[in-house]
Amino acid sequence: MLGLICLTQCQEQATEEPDEEAAVRARPAVTVVHVQTDTVSDVLHLSAVSAYPAKDVLRATTTGYLLAPVPVPGQRVRAGQTVFTLQTKEARTLHLDKLTGDPRLRFSGVVRIAAGRAGVLSSVDKLVGDYVQDGEQLGVVFDQSRFGFVLDVPATQLRYVHTGQPCRITLPDGRVLPGRVAELLPTTDMASQTQRYTVQVVGPVPQLPENLAVTIEVDKTAPYQAQILPREAVLSDETQTNFWVMRLLNDSTAVQVPVQPGQEHAGHLEIKSPRFSPQDRIVATGNYGLEDSAAVKLVRP
Repeated sequence: MLGLICLTQCQEQATEEPDEEAAVRARPAVTVVHVQTDTVSDVLHLSAVSAYPAKDVLRATTTGYLLAPVPVPGQRVRAGQTVFTLQTKEARTLHLDKLTGDPRLRFSGVVRIAAGRAGVLSSVDKLVGDYVQDGEQLGVVFDQSRFGFVLDVPATQLRYVHTGQPCRITLPDGRVLPGRVAELLPTTDMASQTQRYTVQVVGPVPQLPENLAVTIEVDKTAPYQAQILPREAVLSDETQTNFWVMRLLNDSTAVQVPVQPGQEHAGHLEIKSPRFSPQDRIVATGNYGLEDSAAVKLVRP
């Protein structure tokens, strides 16, 4: 009888030990971070497109044939430089081009089209030998010194934008250029109710095409000190109306703490409330799906 009791107790202990081990193994492994303090500001994100407001359309000043050499798109030109050369129909018929070396001949029938400003040829519309009419477009010169962006500001956000204000220009490839709000354009889009401004790049201007969509960042508030956490440390519900973090009470227990988030920047999220101490340990990984109070296994780096 005694042997039977001992055997039963041993079996119960053997059954309990795997259950306890399973419970330990079921604890999710987590890593923690500490709240940091950084300088942040409330940022307004707006859409803009690149533009060359100063451009010259080079047109034929007479009817005739286009002579070589013909420029290519992207070629730089100087103010007053001859860009296109035309030969009138009459000059070609009379072969005046063969007599241009005669000093007694004042009319050669060759007409030169010069650039009105320095810039870059954005387009060339004709080829060598093409017959063109008087006033026909030959090409377009963009003045790169006047390059900028056209910014659309919703009427509800006008109080945050003003001329002379510094801003940041984010290009599609991730590059960020310093900029400045330059001018207020006297036009408003009736459909979208937006006010237009021009934005200029501060410093060197890279080679960019026209009508390139970019993002303009404008600070709505002056920079201030705030506590921040990595974005993955902050959880939310499906509607993103409630936010919380998991804070460690000890090395094996994490509890849910509701938070009020602020601005997000560079993978970090501002925490407006509550105030955490530098010693508080916030779960950074392994926090998804945890209960309000959960047993965890701390993984130290």
